[in-house]
Amino acid sequence: MHTAMLEFVSPTAARAGTLALLHATGFCKEVWRPVVEDLRSLGVQHDIVLWDQPGHGESPRGPEPVDWWDAATAALTVVGGRPGPVIGVGHSSGGAALAMAEILEPGTFSGLLLFEPIVFPAPYGPYEEGLYSSTLQRRDEFESPTAAFEHFGSRGSFKSWDERALRAYIDGGLVESDGRWRLRCEPLTEANYYRSAGLHEAWERLPEISTPVKVVAGELSETHQRPFLEAQARRFGNATWEVVPGLGHLFPMEEPSTTARIIAGFL
Repeated sequence: MHTAMLEFVSPTAARAGTLALLHATGFCKEVWRPVVEDLRSLGVQHDIVLWDQPGHGESPRGPEPVDWWDAATAALTVVGGRPGPVIGVGHSSGGAALAMAEILEPGTFSGLLLFEPIVFPAPYGPYEEGLYSSTLQRRDEFESPTAAFEHFGSRGSFKSWDERALRAYIDGGLVESDGRWRLRCEPLTEANYYRSAGLHEAWERLPEISTPVKVVAGELSETHQRPFLEAQARRFGNATWEVVPGLGHLFPMEEPSTTARIIAGFL
């Protein structure tokens, strides 16, 4: 299955390895662009690769029902065989996918920096309410990218996004068809990702990961409050954790500069 990628080659001949950045559910590879800009401003010289999860951005949908292990397999096709060390940086479902990729092929990553990875303990089962139901009602068609920018910029968690991140989402997350602009990640696809988030059971296998891991959460997160963050970090064989003050689950898009500093510090 084709996986859409976006690559930023190191500006120097002496390459330090690869940074592999994977987005959260419902978004696209382009939302990392402000982070990439800020990483370069901080002097990070790694090659950087971004890609779209199945059914997101320019990557086609995988088999139904959605299986999060397919996102892990897709990640392995992106990072496999790259020269030098590969550091995985994943947000939310992207963080889960990178951890699961390391489970499938140990040693793929020299380190993992996971921003609120969606890996939870039992009981396991489909999530039917909350995000699933609300996502199905999301508006997915606009008369122009400008209209989409104005729509999202005035709503919900998007209101706190860095403007660069929101513009990157509009650039990468919409496609034109018959004079209208539609979300590349259809609401049903996004909703099915949420529904299947409790099915992959990767929690049981986190102790298999021995590469250095850092788990990071926003102080205002609704999914990764500090007690759970600490418990999640203890599941890994070699992990630390950090709380980012004053931010929530979507902090990579709210504060790209802070996110870039965390990545540079991990390197």
